[in-house]
Amino acid sequence: MKLTNIFLSLAFVFLVRLPALAEHGWPMPPASYFIQRIPPPPKEGDAVDISDLDYVLAVQACATKEQIAHSKLTAKLDPFTIFGEVLGRGFTASKYPLTSDLFNKLSATAETIKDQLKTHYARKRPVDAHEENGVISYVPRFASFSYPSGHSLRGWLWALVLSELDPAKKNQIISCGARVGSDRVVAGVHYQTDIMASRALGRLIFNKLKSDPDFVKELAAAQKAEWAGAKAAPAKIGTR
Repeated sequence: MKLTNIFLSLAFVFLVRLPALAEHGWPMPPASYFIQRIPPPPKEGDAVDISDLDYVLAVQACATKEQIAHSKLTAKLDPFTIFGEVLGRGFTASKYPLTSDLFNKLSATAETIKDQLKTHYARKRPVDAHEENGVISYVPRFASFSYPSGHSLRGWLWALVLSELDPAKKNQIISCGARVGSDRVVAGVHYQTDIMASRALGRLIFNKLKSDPDFVKELAAAQKAEWAGAKAAPAKIGTR
């Protein structure tokens, strides 16, 4: 009886770990690679830092109920909800399982890099540093640093990959990804410079992924299976 209980316990642990094991991302350079290519946050109290705070306060003062509600929605980081605004209600994880797997692996790829940079720079979130100055948090506050923004990073990285899958809607998709970052300013948990750094970081990660054969293979498989009807964006004709 005891052996049976031990076996069942081990089996339960293994099954519980399966989702975590499936969420490993693609290999990336060390944090130093990105630190060398992403500018550091402004120093506390300098002109850029003060302007960052001014911007957060202004955005929050002018935020509508709809903008605040949207910031709470994107804070949940559901890519199918975020990009469903462009791709429609039919864009769901059950209908796009390979794309869902890509989202999960992109998140895992970005997570380690983001955590390392946050720890390296140790910039306080605006609501943590300036609550007495009037900054409000409209979303749950995490015990982590501000620079760069993890939400913005994932939103931008997801958008870059989705743009490859549905190039005809690239601009709308990128706009949705950008709004994830803008919402973090509305929510009072990030500065604008956090958001810009995240977008640059997302581009660096994406560029590395495009040279990874495993990523290219998985992207092509998702494209063929789930996005075969997506057309390339028409070329723009203009004068030079």
